[in-house]
Amino acid sequence: MTPTSTGDLPDDLTGLLRRPVLPQPRIPPDGLAAAAAASEARTDPPLPADADPPTAAHRIAPVAPRLSVVVPTRNEAHNIEPLLRRLDDALRGLAGEVIFVDDSDDGTPEAIARVRPTVGLPVRVHHRAPGDRVGGLGGAVSEGFALCAAPYAVIIDGDLQHPPETIPALLAAALHDAADVVIGSRYVPGGSASGLAGTTRHLVSTGSNLLCRLAFPRRLRGVSDVMSGFFLVRVAAVDRAGLRPDGYKILLELLATAGPLRIREVGYAFAERHAGASNASVSEGVRFARRLFSLRVPRPARFALVGASGTVPNLLGTAGLHHLGLHYLAAAILATQLAIAWNFAGCELLVWDRQAGSRLRRYPAFAIINNLDLVIRLPLLALFVGRWGFGVGTATLLSLAAAVVVRYLVVERLVYRHRPAGSSAPTAPIPPTPPMPATPRRGSFGPTRAVRPGRAQGAGRPGGLSWPGGTPGEEATDAAT
Repeated sequence: MTPTSTGDLPDDLTGLLRRPVLPQPRIPPDGLAAAAAASEARTDPPLPADADPPTAAHRIAPVAPRLSVVVPTRNEAHNIEPLLRRLDDALRGLAGEVIFVDDSDDGTPEAIARVRPTVGLPVRVHHRAPGDRVGGLGGAVSEGFALCAAPYAVIIDGDLQHPPETIPALLAAALHDAADVVIGSRYVPGGSASGLAGTTRHLVSTGSNLLCRLAFPRRLRGVSDVMSGFFLVRVAAVDRAGLRPDGYKILLELLATAGPLRIREVGYAFAERHAGASNASVSEGVRFARRLFSLRVPRPARFALVGASGTVPNLLGTAGLHHLGLHYLAAAILATQLAIAWNFAGCELLVWDRQAGSRLRRYPAFAIINNLDLVIRLPLLALFVGRWGFGVGTATLLSLAAAVVVRYLVVERLVYRHRPAGSSAPTAPIPPTPPMPATPRRGSFGPTRAVRPGRAQGAGRPGGLSWPGGTPGEEATDAAT
């Protein structure tokens, strides 16, 4: 792409930035290439010969930005300068801003502060202390949404594997097609995944995309790169209060839990890492698998699965202790303590994950509530064994089944009342989306790809999207999607 040269800028730089946007040629339906050509035909007045050369500070727009670039960073100090230089060139003329949400321990905030005065973009930094880094990269992006002052936000990694030069194409596609989400895809024409290091990373990326599409065949129909970390969203389409991101794949969270979205894809070349080390790890893979399971399986079903798994230690403990000579009621009480510990671990990992506060404070309430179901189970055990002659194992299983519904209702209301994990970022009101004329940058935007409408794709919505019932994907997920 060809950035605007300093020789094309007028004398009154502030007036240029404040002036109304000139009427733009209508983008023809045959694509963005024609729009780029039409943009090339428009030129700005020349800079007078006696004008002082503009500095970066002069170019910072005094008006509200049209585009916020959210950059979640973790130990990317060596990448900050080239990233900001390329963003400065790519966003010139787009009235953009850059928001770093930083989880670093290596001096990344200092690197940003050093480079910030030399670029022509408003740059803000929100540093999250170690105790506030909730949700990993996805949590950082969610906090970045709250800080956006523009109607559109682009999410881009800080490691230079996502090309800043593609950002204008993402915005142009959103404006041209009234899209809610524009995904930078490695798997459409014009895209490349060559920057993935080694065969293993290629297989993991391909397999993860396939797994997501199998989990949500209707919602993700036609989306080629669910695992992309490079995408644009219309900020009004994001209900931050409903987001519960965990790990690297916040795009999956958005697509799997939102209402109808109009989605487009733009190809881009995934580059090799410029500096630093990848944050991908086995623990992040486990986190992704756990989150996919949480998004796919409704919470009551997950609770039932955890409870069903707890019958194994309960049955084995009761039978074993009774075999050793303990009375079956005493054996049931002791085995229940083992099952409670098992179920608590399962609820923390799979049902009510990422709760604020200490597990040590939650466990006593959980144990008391689950021991209270002995008030139901012990009389049933005595009835089944003493009166009706059932075996101890069968009687234990029947009494557990009778108590599970009551236990779920009580545990949800008393132990896991909806308390989102804490966030250190201020929750700013999301501005309404103003009418925005299409203003493509000069140069070739490359091909775009329309995603075939599914549950998560459809006509553009006039207002923001919301997730009914609070936590997205947690309460009732359509089994057919």
